[in-house]
Amino acid sequence: MTRRILLGLPCLLALACAGCLSESERVAEVAQEAAREQAEQNQRMAQVQQEVAAAHKRLVESEARARGDMVALQRDLQRAQAEVGRQRDLLEAERREMAAQRGRDPMIASAIQCIGVMLACLLPLLLCIYVLRALRDGSDNDAAVTEILIQDLTSDEPTFLPPARPLPALKHEAGPDVPDQALVDP
Repeated sequence: MTRRILLGLPCLLALACAGCLSESERVAEVAQEAAREQAEQNQRMAQVQQEVAAAHKRLVESEARARGDMVALQRDLQRAQAEVGRQRDLLEAERREMAAQRGRDPMIASAIQCIGVMLACLLPLLLCIYVLRALRDGSDNDAAVTEILIQDLTSDEPTFLPPARPLPALKHEAGPDVPDQALVDP
């Protein structure tokens, strides 16, 4: 709108000057000067518009870069959030497993303890059963071995056992309440 006014200004000056013939040179000069000023203003306006267009272009480019950076940051944030979620799920699964294990461990320990006590109680019983079976199933070998050992023990010259040494005679000393007649030497 200011442009129209600026363009209309020289025309008005030229019309005003046309009414005065004596001042025609002066009017022509003023008109030329107004036209020159108008041309300079037009050039300045064009230059300003070019600068505004260049600044606008730079602004659009920087905004596009900023949006690209923002999109990249959002993707990174989403990846990081997904990783945090995955790790949280793993941690929750591990927590549940540990809670289940805390419930199982005392039961397993109790079962092991009960089995140990039962085995400790059954062991003497099993040993007795084994001995009784061995006695009941006694074979002729046991009787033969027993007979040989009895003969070896009773013989003057044993073959399996070392020869018997005569035992030294024991001497009994009399104490204050035992009479001397109780001492006997063989």
